[in-house]
Amino acid sequence: MMTLVAALMLSMAAQKADPMNNARKAYNNCMIETHNKGVTDKVTPSDFLKTAESACTTERTIYHDMMVKAERGYGSSAKDAEQFAKEEVQMMIDGIVSSFNENAETGAKLTPEK
Repeated sequence: MMTLVAALMLSMAAQKADPMNNARKAYNNCMIETHNKGVTDKVTPSDFLKTAESACTTERTIYHDMMVKAERGYGSSAKDAEQFAKEEVQMMIDGIVSSFNENAETGAKLTPEK
C-alpha cells in the first residue's frame, strides 16, 4: 500500500514539474482570461475571433516552441513538428472561440486551471 501511495505522489510531483504542461496551462489560462474579459465586455463573436487569434502571443510562442522541440526529439521532421504545433495551437484557439460563442449571451465564464 505504501508503494502505491509513494508512486502516486511521485507521479503528481512529476506532473507539476512538466515544462510542456506548464506552458500549455499558461497559454490556456491566458486564453481563458481573454474569453472571460470578452464575455464581461460583451464583445461580438466576430470581434472575439479576431481577439482570440492575436491574444496571448508570449504564452502561445513558448508553448508552440516547446511542442516543436518535443516533436523533433521524437524524430519528427522540422516541417512535421511545425505543422503539429500549429495544429495544436489552432485547436486551443478554436476551443476558446467555441466556448465564447456558447457563453456570450449567458455571461458564463470559464475557470482557469490550477
